[in-house]
Amino acid sequence: MLHFSKISTKNKDLNLIASGALAFKIHNKILKDETFIKGTKVTRALLQTNAVLKSENTDQKKVFFVIISDLDKMNAESLCNMIAKERAKGSYAVCQVIPMYYNEPSFKALKMLRQNFDEVIELNKLTLGGGKALMSTEQQHCIITEYSISMARIMRNVCVSDHVAKEKEVKKGEIVYVA
Repeated sequence: MLHFSKISTKNKDLNLIASGALAFKIHNKILKDETFIKGTKVTRALLQTNAVLKSENTDQKKVFFVIISDLDKMNAESLCNMIAKERAKGSYAVCQVIPMYYNEPSFKALKMLRQNFDEVIELNKLTLGGGKALMSTEQQHCIITEYSISMARIMRNVCVSDHVAKEKEVKKGEIVYVA
């Protein structure tokens, strides 16, 4: 199952998708964060792993932030096909993977994700400062959650703001850009 949320602000959407138990918890914490509560409209849905996203405007470029925690348990192929179709329309997709197992199916799924997403961020065992790995699973989950919320804020701000430079005017052969 994929947990899908569309966070709409200023007629621009950030699509948040979660797969796996830890990813679903992070997904819910992101939606409860004050950044996503103020001035936004949230639409939530539960998709089968082989479902296809239906959109009102097929030409609209979208931003996707996908969090996956149970990589080997999900059907990565259908998610990748869905994202590949959206990317063909000019959409941007980032995937954050929290590996629970290191085995052949998860390595194959990770390879497929890297081929179909713009960015794939793999969160391995976390270390702080001195290079010592955090021992407590709860500590790791807490840091992963905070990292994910920060990443979602960045993705939302990029999605809402127009960061594309527009040509304002031409003077004596110079092009002046305004962001």
